[in-house]
Amino acid sequence: MIEYLKPEGLVEIIITYANGDQETVLGRNAVVRKAKEAHVLGLVNQIGDYWDFYIDKMLCGTNGTLGGVPKVVEDTRNGLFGTTLLSKSVASLVNPQVPTQAIFTTVITFAEGNGSTINELALQMKNGDLYSMITMPGIAKTSSAQLTINWRLSFI
Repeated sequence: MIEYLKPEGLVEIIITYANGDQETVLGRNAVVRKAKEAHVLGLVNQIGDYWDFYIDKMLCGTNGTLGGVPKVVEDTRNGLFGTTLLSKSVASLVNPQVPTQAIFTTVITFAEGNGSTINELALQMKNGDLYSMITMPGIAKTSSAQLTINWRLSFI
């Protein structure tokens, strides 16, 4: 049997409300072709003058659904379906309990993105290409909600 290294992602969105209540939304991402190409280029040391294949930003958008149904993220996708609402820096770390898993975290504060329904997220590499993306039914963002997004990428 042939086994391949396959990246898998789980996106956890913790919604914290101003009154202290919390809820969690979970979803799986699609790792796109540019991410796979970046892995191959790194393995054969064809990275150019500097390494820019690391995840640098998380993009948030509002055009990830059609008629309330999440759009399908094709392998060739390299941008959000609509305009980027927010481009956020990420804190990144290797999970100390699972050394084959990276965690990328960002926070959309109470003051950001209000009046929008966030229904698409993407991890963007420093070179501007997407690494992975998720579409979802949507989270209505108001000033009474803060979103903490923990995006886990595991290599199995």
